[in-house]
Amino acid sequence: MKPAPQLLTDPFLQLPTENSVRVVWFTEFAGSHHTVTYGERLQQKATATTTKLSRTREDQKSRVGKQTETEKIYQKPVMRDIWRHEAVVTGLTPGQRLPYQVTSITENGQELNSNRFTLTATPNPQTPLKILLTSDHQLMPMTTANLQKVAETIGQVDAVFLAGDLVNIPDRASEWFDDNRGGAFFPAFQGRGNYELEKAGVKTTYTGGELIQHAPLFTAIGNHEVMGRFSEESNLNDQFNNPFPRALAQETYQNNAQTLNPQNDLNIQQTWLKNNSFNIDTYNEIFTLPQNPLGGKKYYAVTFGDVRLVVLYITNIWRTPSLKADARGRYREKEADINNPDKWGYGQHIFEPITPGSLQYQWLESELTSPEFQQAKYKVVMF
Repeated sequence: MKPAPQLLTDPFLQLPTENSVRVVWFTEFAGSHHTVTYGERLQQKATATTTKLSRTREDQKSRVGKQTETEKIYQKPVMRDIWRHEAVVTGLTPGQRLPYQVTSITENGQELNSNRFTLTATPNPQTPLKILLTSDHQLMPMTTANLQKVAETIGQVDAVFLAGDLVNIPDRASEWFDDNRGGAFFPAFQGRGNYELEKAGVKTTYTGGELIQHAPLFTAIGNHEVMGRFSEESNLNDQFNNPFPRALAQETYQNNAQTLNPQNDLNIQQTWLKNNSFNIDTYNEIFTLPQNPLGGKKYYAVTFGDVRLVVLYITNIWRTPSLKADARGRYREKEADINNPDKWGYGQHIFEPITPGSLQYQWLESELTSPEFQQAKYKVVMF
């Protein structure tokens, strides 16, 4: 029997302004209508826009549903259908929290409601704030426990600054939503985890903390938000570890453009380049973040109360420092691949230029001289 539909996540908050905030949540059905109701009596309503994630998959190494390390269900990567819903809640006042609830209606008319949470606008200057600064969650054994302790000891926070490496493999859907070990990204951050730890024979199950339902989440791109070359056969770990420099992929494309894209379709070109180098599509599709004209939301700056947060995209693929013959490493290629450049790893190459003259460098120069940065009481640079 097919399980009854449910919300895949609780809602979480994104991109607050002085009078609005975005509310985002996910389902495994497209649904017919998705809304946020808010206000003291939930008397106001905002309609959500729905999009479908384009690259989320499960594979041989997923820990999802009934698949375990030894009991395999997936023999190769398989697309997993997940829909994202986002509504803009307006008319807010800094410092005033309002209750809210999200509702999704399935294609057959079933209504699914979240619990009630709270939201507010971005804080005014001189507002006392509790901000959680964290990174490298990656479904690590202590992540769920640590987030639970934040909720238990600090209570509700005003924002979360997350400096990259949110999961391990960004295109593996279960790492975000429902890894069966109980420590996926959203459950841990929303108090819905189920991760068991054992010490001295005593087992304790941790649920994480109900944090991002009430506090906006600001993220940076770490190397674990970047997927490498796309494959329909290789497992997602291998794809993650197989990025290729974009400039070299561009060169290959130009040499074969007439065969690859005879109609010179820009979408085909962009997709081919991403599939044959690297991409951050899943990360981009999950989060709504501040943007700038030069880099979009890959790098950005935002003022939150007395804090000026500057987020950079300075990450590279990790390579082993080993010099052994079988190492595709930081300093060498595998001995067996010396005559096959298509299999080279090109060392620990960076994904987004930050050299003088690059777009990101120009943007950072401008940001560091801006009144918003210069006058901020606190400055946080995150990468």
